[in-house]
Amino acid sequence: MKDQTLVKVIDPLNQQTYKALLKKTADGYQLDRSFPDHASQEPEFYLSPGWIDLHTHVYDGVANLSVPADEAGIYNGVHLVVDAGSAGEATLPGLRKYVAPAFQTEVKAWLNISSIGLVHLREVATLDYIHVDKTVQAIAENRDFVCGVKVRSSGAIVGSMGLQPLQLAKLAAYEAGVPVMVHIGEAPPLIDGVLDLLDEGDVITHCFHGKIGHPWLKNGKPVLALQKAIDRGVKLDVGHGAASFNNEICQNAIAAGYAPHTISTDVHIRNIRGPVYDLSTTMTKLLACGMPLEKVIDAVTIAPAQILQMNNWCSLNGILDRATLFEVDGQRPEGRDYRDSQGNLLAPEQFIKPTAVIRAGQFTACRTL
Repeated sequence: MKDQTLVKVIDPLNQQTYKALLKKTADGYQLDRSFPDHASQEPEFYLSPGWIDLHTHVYDGVANLSVPADEAGIYNGVHLVVDAGSAGEATLPGLRKYVAPAFQTEVKAWLNISSIGLVHLREVATLDYIHVDKTVQAIAENRDFVCGVKVRSSGAIVGSMGLQPLQLAKLAAYEAGVPVMVHIGEAPPLIDGVLDLLDEGDVITHCFHGKIGHPWLKNGKPVLALQKAIDRGVKLDVGHGAASFNNEICQNAIAAGYAPHTISTDVHIRNIRGPVYDLSTTMTKLLACGMPLEKVIDAVTIAPAQILQMNNWCSLNGILDRATLFEVDGQRPEGRDYRDSQGNLLAPEQFIKPTAVIRAGQFTACRTL
């Protein structure tokens, strides 16, 4: 990295895109917008606030399917990964005390309504593992680490429990004063019943899944229950995953005016080598599906920061505390393809590729795994 580099800044906090010089100083890196000599030059790199992946699985070595946080995070331009329910109240201490501190990437967590978290993948098929009072207590004792309650509400997971896990997750979240992130997928329960329980600030992850019973019409408009949920302030999260993203559904929804609020990967051991790979690959897919670049950046910076109540996350004033440097060009990353969860190929014309992260004045180059 040179002592000064011309960059195009995407600033979601002020809803601006502008050129600036990224300068290295004795105290760290900062942006300088007063550079008339460079006004006609085109920057090689973009710069934005640090990227956030709102849905990951990083309880490495303990929970089913998890990957090391740095593989989902700092090596790929992501400053903060939020683990989505790998830990429940009984297993949270291990994630917070031993696993998260072992990595450079910052970690937060959605706490599974199941006390055991994702020790196995039928965590809410019985009420034996759901303890609302202990979950509320765990959130209160770890409020700086836990951002909300996660519940998986689809047939392969809930079994005969139907809506009960979601109802209990909502109760715990209400008592703790936090939102719910709900995984949607195949019925039962029917999607209308799930959506009717959600309130302002809650998050629907896997919003563009292609399974039977998804909440979208063929013209890209939401079904009535989803429209009502959106009108109440419920947030749409991508949560790509191994089985939960469909190109056509996503393209149709965006064309109809229903872009997601947040872009996340649901990265885990079964998809980190494809089709998900990393957050920038998922961002590239959303760009190819019709989201403008500035909105893609909003969806991995200011939008997840607002859900996490991290109000200062996107500031680019003074010495940069957290920023991601990246490229956008027509050169496909080597060995990378762009398929949805059903194997349908997408052909992006532009590719988002992280270059480096700047954290607390320090510059760290990204690497492709």
